[in-house]
Amino acid sequence: MLLNILHTTTYTYDHPVVLEPHRLRLTPRSDCYGALIEQSLNITPKPSHISMSVENDGSVSHWVTFEGATEKFSVQSKNVLNLSTDKNPFDFLIFPESCSNLPMVYPAELSGDLRIFLKRDMVPSRVREFAFEILEEAKWKTIDFLVMLSQRMKRDFVYEFRHAGAPYQPDDTLSSRRGSCRDWAILYMAAANAVGLATRFVSGYYFDENPKEPDLHAWAEVYIPGGGWRGFDPSLGLACYGHHIALATSATAAGAAPIQGTFLGYAHSTMKLELKYQYLALPVVV
Repeated sequence: MLLNILHTTTYTYDHPVVLEPHRLRLTPRSDCYGALIEQSLNITPKPSHISMSVENDGSVSHWVTFEGATEKFSVQSKNVLNLSTDKNPFDFLIFPESCSNLPMVYPAELSGDLRIFLKRDMVPSRVREFAFEILEEAKWKTIDFLVMLSQRMKRDFVYEFRHAGAPYQPDDTLSSRRGSCRDWAILYMAAANAVGLATRFVSGYYFDENPKEPDLHAWAEVYIPGGGWRGFDPSLGLACYGHHIALATSATAAGAAPIQGTFLGYAHSTMKLELKYQYLALPVVV
């Protein structure tokens, strides 16, 4: 399936500002579920320089710099992807077999690389209790725990749209049992950390065959030995299976922001986001 994504973000300022260098994490990741075929960026004002960079997670970003003052900053990203949406998200090997049970003990050759994604000592006590309650119900099984955690949050929590602001702390989201997708992702990550699983935050897109109001989305990825990084979306209560398109991943939400930068000047800014999906016909092979 070919999917065309048109993503436009516009910032307006009530007084002229000077834009500092900005990092754009707007290049969809190519992985086992899909491949990027084409991308173009349309930026206003025209950058004085633009360069590509490979982030530490392997994703591609763009750095842009500007000259002069402006009252508007707009970035339009157009991407065409070839996607596979019929793959089984659990079709992978867990190796060594001991990693099929929790708490997770990573092999020595992995533990050093995953340390930044595993903040077990920083998990609030209430989140730890929440995680181990589900773990006991899951009979200490890794996959069962991850699925039950996402389904429990989907069942018991209230979703709210909140475009601006940093994610809530995980214990605050647990207490209120409500939040946006990024709040749920942070809580999911903390609960998984509590049982020894390395996690990272993902920003990107979610689509289905009949999108109503497309929007940026956030979810979590968990590192499973043998399976690698696997996505779980608590706001939808499911494992990611081809309808999630990652733009960036990081140990923190801030490190996966699609657009990141500052400006010089005294001004109030407003942001407008527009996202459109279009399904394209696959070429006919004769």
